[in-house]
Amino acid sequence: MNAPAEKKPAAAVAKDPFIDLAERIFVNLAARIYSAPSAPDQKKPDPKTLAAMCFKMAEAFEAATRETDRAKAAIEVANKAAVKLDEVDLSGVFASSVKK
Repeated sequence: MNAPAEKKPAAAVAKDPFIDLAERIFVNLAARIYSAPSAPDQKKPDPKTLAAMCFKMAEAFEAATRETDRAKAAIEVANKAAVKLDEVDLSGVFASSVKK
């Protein structure tokens, strides 16, 4: 008798790196904020407000990352390597294929 076929895990859905970063920030902040004892008169933030702040922090982090020297150099290299089709003259290619 054949062994039952092993069930394969469902394909993992690709996660957006921006959302992943915001999620990691949220988990770390929430662990610090909600697990630490606080004074009776000190109110802890609403989790939804904290999540919104984490997305803003992730956005700021990504913006700052694009301003680093390393990122600027990578963008410059990519721009130099990119082919701009509006600047390419293909008239010679088409002229040689025209029958006389």
